[in-house]
Amino acid sequence: MPRTAARTPRRRIGDAVIRAHLTGVGIALANLRSHKLRTFLTLLGNIVGTMSVIAVVSLIYGADQYARRKVLDEGTDVFTIVRVNPVNFLTDFDAFLESLNNPELTLEDRDWLADRLTLARAVGASVETAADLRAGTATYRGCQVRGKTEEYPLLEDLPLARGRHLTPADLRTSAEVAVLGWDVARDLFPRSLDPVGKEFRLQGRHFTVVGVVADKGTVLGSNQNTFAIVPITSWQKVFGARESIDIKVAVAELERFEEAKDEAAFQMRVRHRLRPVVDDDFGIMTADQLLQIWKGIAGAIYAAMTPLVGISLVIGGIVLMNVMLVSVTERTREVGVRKALGATRRNIAGQFLVEAVTLSLTGGMVGILIGGGITWLICAISDLNFAIPLWSVGLGLGSTFLIGAFFGAWPAWKAAGLDPVEALRHE
Repeated sequence: MPRTAARTPRRRIGDAVIRAHLTGVGIALANLRSHKLRTFLTLLGNIVGTMSVIAVVSLIYGADQYARRKVLDEGTDVFTIVRVNPVNFLTDFDAFLESLNNPELTLEDRDWLADRLTLARAVGASVETAADLRAGTATYRGCQVRGKTEEYPLLEDLPLARGRHLTPADLRTSAEVAVLGWDVARDLFPRSLDPVGKEFRLQGRHFTVVGVVADKGTVLGSNQNTFAIVPITSWQKVFGARESIDIKVAVAELERFEEAKDEAAFQMRVRHRLRPVVDDDFGIMTADQLLQIWKGIAGAIYAAMTPLVGISLVIGGIVLMNVMLVSVTERTREVGVRKALGATRRNIAGQFLVEAVTLSLTGGMVGILIGGGITWLICAISDLNFAIPLWSVGLGLGSTFLIGAFFGAWPAWKAAGLDPVEALRHE
């Protein structure tokens, strides 16, 4: 009995405190509803800030996932031997300048590796240039004409929509045949449902279409359907054999990827008769290197956008604080009445702080919806992945909550400090 009697007043005090806080919340929400225009204008700052957070983070995240998927389409088990490694341009510029003196890679280099590599399941070669294609009155300008060996379907993700890929016989006879990208086939033969068997002209020579690659979309705004694949021997007849080729190697066992890369480097050094103290006169490029470069680019974008987004959130907080100060001035008499009726400084401060946080969080939630809508729209008209990471939503809501609490603290403290007598006299 004594314990129950002792607990009862505490419970009553606790209930009274809860009712007081709920009353403050109700008054705050009612005030927001009664000043719709002012509430909306106050929300704009947080809406824009949070919208920027969600849109920027989601787009970069989606681009990151898409870039990774597209880079890895070539296969994590594939590396490329090149005359000059373009990655060095960003990572080691001195090495890049030195590599410009490297000798051209040739089909003989590729054949040497194909005969000697024991850890590879496919070794192919490719070379590329831009040229115009013509079929009747139609012209496709700036097409990427790629010369390749017959192994390319094992080294790249190039599913066919129609026809066939190149064959060893096409390479041996330097056949004038081609596999076209989706857009090239559509634009060269707009009236044909099946371009296979049709002819087009390349540098005055007549090539026959034997296959059409399925639509590959775009990567970060770059169309992936603007190419024509021809036998590399035919390419060299048309454009000359002095252009350096790229040699692609697919390893037989992924867990032995580094061994296969070392084996290829060793055989290339033997082929080029390099002494042990001499550096490689070729480069080896992997998907992991490209992903590391993209990771650095994405990190730089994040670093550049974060201050801009932060500024918009701070501006929204300043607008919120100014509006709340105006609200305190307008409602001075109301504060006096509440204090006269028994409201404490904590009740008054809580009321205005709740109002500020409610405004801020509401703007944040609307900003998340708008930011998500913008991201979805951009992804709908492009090939980027639509992805909103949960941590970005938490970041948006957490930022707006902190903005509301921080910038609402001063108006709340000012309201709580009003003298009830002076407040009741206020007109």
